[in-house]
Amino acid sequence: MFIRKLITALGATLMMIILFSVLEEFAAGLFIGMYILPITILYGIPSSFLSDFILRRTVGVKRMAAAGVLHVFLGVLFIAIPTFIFDTEYGSWLTALRNNGFLVFTAAVSAFIFWCVDEALKSKWFAGLRDGFKRIGNLRI
Repeated sequence: MFIRKLITALGATLMMIILFSVLEEFAAGLFIGMYILPITILYGIPSSFLSDFILRRTVGVKRMAAAGVLHVFLGVLFIAIPTFIFDTEYGSWLTALRNNGFLVFTAAVSAFIFWCVDEALKSKWFAGLRDGFKRIGNLRI
């Protein structure tokens, strides 16, 4: 399970690098990816384990939707808590959070992509694809 989460973190970071490279320029995407990868590994993987632990008894679409909301909430919480603690010079927490809008948006999108990749790796379609690659690997020429 940890290997799947690690692959998910690497995949989500790669997708964020591609997204920022397309929106800005290639160097900006790599620069942002340099910061997103350790955060995704050190915070995203434990957050995903927490989400799986909390939702272990729910199944189906209800679990998927709750997991998505929980992933995005925990991603935004990563930015919101330091903002609430250290950035109160504006007088209002909402104003301080709005001033960090780029970070909040980046955290929410990154958490959403992490959830999408994790759900894709859990799906039956991906298991069938993985088994197909195993069969191809057994072919000898």
